[in-house]
Amino acid sequence: MCDTLVALSSYTSDGSILFGKNSDREPDEAHELVRFPAVDYPPDQIVQTTYLSIPQARHTFEVILAKPFWMWGCEMGVNENGVVVGNEAMFLKIRVEKKPGLLGMDLMRLALERSETAEEAVRVITSLLEKYGQGGASGYHDKKFTYHNSFLIADFTGAYVLETFGREWAAKKISGAYSISNCTTLTDDYDENSPGLQKSKSGRVNLKKHYEGFLYTYFSGARKRRARSMEMMEQKKGSLTPKAIARILRDHGDETIGVHPADLSNGTLCMHAADPIIRKSQTVGSLIVQLTPDRHINIFATGTSAPCLSIFKPVFFGCSFNYRAGESYSADSLWWYHETLHRTLLNRSSKTILEFWTERTEFEETLWKGISQIETASVFDQCLFSKEFFERSHFFESQWIEKLKTIPLKKRFFYSAYWGKLSKRNGVPTV
Repeated sequence: MCDTLVALSSYTSDGSILFGKNSDREPDEAHELVRFPAVDYPPDQIVQTTYLSIPQARHTFEVILAKPFWMWGCEMGVNENGVVVGNEAMFLKIRVEKKPGLLGMDLMRLALERSETAEEAVRVITSLLEKYGQGGASGYHDKKFTYHNSFLIADFTGAYVLETFGREWAAKKISGAYSISNCTTLTDDYDENSPGLQKSKSGRVNLKKHYEGFLYTYFSGARKRRARSMEMMEQKKGSLTPKAIARILRDHGDETIGVHPADLSNGTLCMHAADPIIRKSQTVGSLIVQLTPDRHINIFATGTSAPCLSIFKPVFFGCSFNYRAGESYSADSLWWYHETLHRTLLNRSSKTILEFWTERTEFEETLWKGISQIETASVFDQCLFSKEFFERSHFFESQWIEKLKTIPLKKRFFYSAYWGKLSKRNGVPTV
């Protein structure tokens, strides 16, 4: 499960384009925040994606990616040209090909590495999709988990939604604001499509009615989440900022403010796993990208799970960093260290969680207030700002981990047992 949104210049406070995504995956599927520099390759090189080896491009652009640790592709990312992409799982009436192909996450990374514009990214994804297909296990533990993909693609000039149906596809240029979730959003309103896309007698088919599968789409809460993200962008039309996008990605719904994560549902944008059957998806990473009118690229990433219990941190192109993660706990891993805080908070009261939320919000204000000055600074100063903010964030979390040792537990039997089993499997120390 995931949610991805984009707000074009008419919706933002300063004419920027704003992009945001929550990556919802298995709760112990560690997320990496990594950078790959631009590279020139000799002819006839091969790149190994998650399951397929395909010809490498002669040049790949610098990219910053948020990705599951075990796969080649990414859940979301941005390149040096300001092309930004996020994807969603779509559950359709047609089956995913049995033969392994390119994962939707692979298609995203390939598009980011090879595209100068959002329109070109659409071309890269669709051409590779038609040639290699999409398929292969997309889950970490659940190797039977497969799906079709939709994409939200933006650059400095606009954005596109691209939805795929096997090797077929349809795309639409976006105006205003748009969000995608784990459902089909296009009807018969697409601008272009693959030649083999299903057609009706009038020439166009309602893609949502024709392709969308009901059960998985319904129980994922996709329509509710998409409606909520659209509603929140409409409420702030003309005044959206990166801080406002962060608030959307952390949303638990108006009616659930102050409610413990154990009592939420699959219908919230900030998703919290609670059991291995119904609520088995967790927001494991979040990303915000601001593309300013003067062509600055501001990137804010949690690099950690549960955005409501995380800090958005700044990253910039030209800086050398790799916040790697593995399959089990390491205190040196950004993602895994935060799991100690995250999972300990889950065993405390709603009051304690709200206290953390308040202090985290105050801490994060230095980021939102300082970004307009640092975006025009030298690369050296940007890298220093980022490094220091990551260090201060780590210290903030370490202080809270120590503080939680003095606060009484408030366990819920089945919920706490579920997370306790995960922590034992992952080796995560909780207090």
